[in-house]
This record gives sequence, structure tokens and C-alpha cells, in this order.
Amino acid sequence: MALLDVLDLPQLYTKPSAETLLDTLSLLTSAPPSWEPSDHEDQSDGERTPDRRRIARSRAPPINPEGVTRYLTNIVSSSLRWIPEEEMKEEIWIQASARLSERAGRTGMGALSRTFRIPSPNGQFELSIHEPALTGDDLGLKTWAASYMLAKRLHRFDFLRPEGNSKLSVLELGSGTGLVGLAMAALGADVVLTDLPSIYTNLARNARDNSDVIRQGKGSARCGVLDWTEPSICRLLPEGSDVNDEGCPLNTKFPVILAADSLYSPEHPRWLVHTVSEWLSPDPEAKVIVEFPLRDAYLPEVKDFRERMAGIGLQIVKEGEERGYDDWGSANQDDSDAGLVRCWWSCWGRKSA
Repeated sequence: MALLDVLDLPQLYTKPSAETLLDTLSLLTSAPPSWEPSDHEDQSDGERTPDRRRIARSRAPPINPEGVTRYLTNIVSSSLRWIPEEEMKEEIWIQASARLSERAGRTGMGALSRTFRIPSPNGQFELSIHEPALTGDDLGLKTWAASYMLAKRLHRFDFLRPEGNSKLSVLELGSGTGLVGLAMAALGADVVLTDLPSIYTNLARNARDNSDVIRQGKGSARCGVLDWTEPSICRLLPEGSDVNDEGCPLNTKFPVILAADSLYSPEHPRWLVHTVSEWLSPDPEAKVIVEFPLRDAYLPEVKDFRERMAGIGLQIVKEGEERGYDDWGSANQDDSDAGLVRCWWSCWGRKSA
């Protein structure tokens, strides 16, 4: 399909209508390549893109990125004096600014919510995941490729679907935005999602926002605080409580532990494996499922993790590699390879005696 040139877009000197400009700005949305074509993103202070605009965007030819930034800047700086409605002008400026932010990478964007489609044995379901603005270095406030791919893989593990009325008890370590653990809960498991205090508030919000989907899947989700530097201490906090509340200590072990994209410092393999050892059930059938990106900078951490897992008596039962995208990871969102990342997933079980 031929590329549209920016000169083919409605030019301001022609005084296009507000609807025309909004439709054009919708076509210029720089969506992460990891989303399904019909998925959408919401600005936290706005409304979802109307269905008509999403459909128009899906049918439109791709647009040559050259000149798009200047086009958007001209809209933001224009008085739009030919448009009488102040509300429409404001919406146009907001949408044009959002398109500029998308081209600056994820760190240039504000808070937003995303919809993820997760497959299940009975079809698929959707989870709404909120991501606050990235104003600091809390990487757990963003949803990463490895988490999305692991969430989509969970339904393939037969042992995660116990027969009868029993429910699987699952602990997620380093939950971040909660996508993996919430997907597991929506598949029918009783899941405890944990992370650091700075991540907890957003994690609890996502658990609350997806409570209906989880309930329909006959699972449950509870959130708590667990710092891997103190692996034996986990505080479960009731829904609606503040992260500083005392909560109640978690004192049970789990037959399944999940973790995704949680190795990004030399200390993390040791901390993570110690935490796994602390909370994994002694059941011979206990499993640990992880997925990590194979970024060059962190390959030593992945190697260290593998060696330490073997050191606590665990071995790989299944493993594989797949490719995905760290959405919004690059400022060049018009590059189809921007953010492409290779990930390694593995399922660990206890070594035979």
C-alpha cells in the first residue's frame, strides 16, 4: 500500500472543519505494534476514540513520517480561528499534543490506560491496564513486552487449569502494572500480586478496575507489598487501603510462582531466586514460570538467574523464545522495528530425587 504524504493531509490554510482535523489526528495515532489492531488507548483525562475514527484509522493507508511532526506542531500553534466552538478547538489541540508526545516515546506521554486481549481456553477476554506518567525511574509503572507475551501464554500451561472445583493458588513477584497476575486470575486462579510500595497503588487500582473480568473467570486477585531484599516479609493490603497501612502478613506458600521482565540490575537474580525459594511450595509438582527479554545489557543477569535456580533444586521443564515489542520504547514510533525484543520464557519444576 502506497504511503500518504503529509501534503495529502488537510492543510490548515484550507480551513478544514473540526471533525476533519480530529479524524486526521486519529489517523496519526502512533500505536504500539504489540497491540491488536482493534485495541485502543485512552488518555486518562479524555474519552476513548469513537468507533468511527478507529475504523477509519484501520482502513487508512500508512502515512510517510517525514513532515508529520511539523504538521502537528502547526496545529498546536494555530489559533484555529475559523472553528467557532471553543471546546472543539481545545480537543484538537489536546489530540495534536498527544500525537507529538507519542513520537517522543513513552516517557514523553502522560498517564494512560490500555486494553489488552488475552486468550483463554474459552475464547478471549480483555484487561484494562492503567499506566501512570513516567516521572521517575519506577519501571514497574509501564507494561513491558515480556509481560504481555507471558499473559497470552498462560492458557497453554495445562497444569494451570486444575480439574473440578479446586482453584490454583498463584503468587506473582514483581507484578508491575499487574497484567500477568490479573490474566492468571481471570483464567480462574486465586492470585496474590506483589511489588514494591511505590508500585502498589497503581497495581491495586488495576486489580480493582478488572474485578468484574476476574469474577467472571471465577478467580480472585489480592495485592500486597513484597521487597525482595526482605524476601520473607509480605504484607497483604485490603482493597481500598493505603500502602502505608499495616495490612496482614502473608504466611502461605504457593504451588505456582510467576515473574516477568524483572532482571535489570546485577542484584536482581540473587534477590529474585531467594524470594522464589522463600515462597515456593515444597510440593514436588510446584512450578515457577518466568519470561525475560534477552537484551544484550542484561544477558549476564539471565545467566545468573538460571544458575541460581538450579542451585535451589529447580530445573527447566519447558522453555522457548519469542519476539515482541517494548511498546513506546523508542522515540521513532514510525519505525516498524522500533522496540522489537527477543524474549525467553521458561517453566521450572523440582529436580527428581
